[in-house]
Amino acid sequence: MNKYNIVIADDNEDSREILTSFLSYMPYIKVVSQVKDGKELLELVSKQEIEIDLVLADIGMPNLNGIEAIKLCTKFIPNLKFIFITGYNEYAVEAFNISAIDYVVKPIEQQRLFEAIQKAFNLINLENDCKKKELKQNQNKLILRNGRSTFYIPTNAIYFIEKSGKETVIHTKNETYTTLESLKALSENISHPAFFQTHRSYIVNLNHIRCVETIGKTYLAHFDNYTETAHISKLKISEVQKLIK
Repeated sequence: MNKYNIVIADDNEDSREILTSFLSYMPYIKVVSQVKDGKELLELVSKQEIEIDLVLADIGMPNLNGIEAIKLCTKFIPNLKFIFITGYNEYAVEAFNISAIDYVVKPIEQQRLFEAIQKAFNLINLENDCKKKELKQNQNKLILRNGRSTFYIPTNAIYFIEKSGKETVIHTKNETYTTLESLKALSENISHPAFFQTHRSYIVNLNHIRCVETIGKTYLAHFDNYTETAHISKLKISEVQKLIK
């Protein structure tokens, strides 16, 4: 079972003790910090030194109330999950307007708290599953950002990637794409075993090499129905030939 890190923000010591006691019955929860007001909560979140899955925040805190503190915290962690715990009903609409998971009114009932926390964890797990699915879907694609555009290029469509001056050029059968990202950065984003760095300026999809031409001490990789060629260094030619076989 996943472990979840929780922060308690409440100026009332008794409330913090009650929350901590209730949470102790949930073995998959760890209270990583307790703060006494909204300012301390904001300082904790802004440092981003600990991973926070959920914040339990009182609203009527000194220095900075819970709602204002959470609004500022989401500037640092946009996807921050939070539940408001308060003695007042009148803030409920405002709390849900800023996407609170739930709104628990004091005096705190253990079962009501557990229901709210479970709702938060269900949402966290759903979002994590969606992220994993997206990563899996994009595993066979090179995600390339250029200005305001993002291209999703299937890796099996790429013939080779070439460093050309300050730019890096991605060659596919029908189109080329340019970016200012380094060859190294693009290489780290491709997890396909067919891609091999044949030269300091070239990464080649070995599956698409039609033939290797030797011109003096220069080795050139040719591709089907494509006029551009990729260089293979003298140090890499033997390894390339072995990998192609």
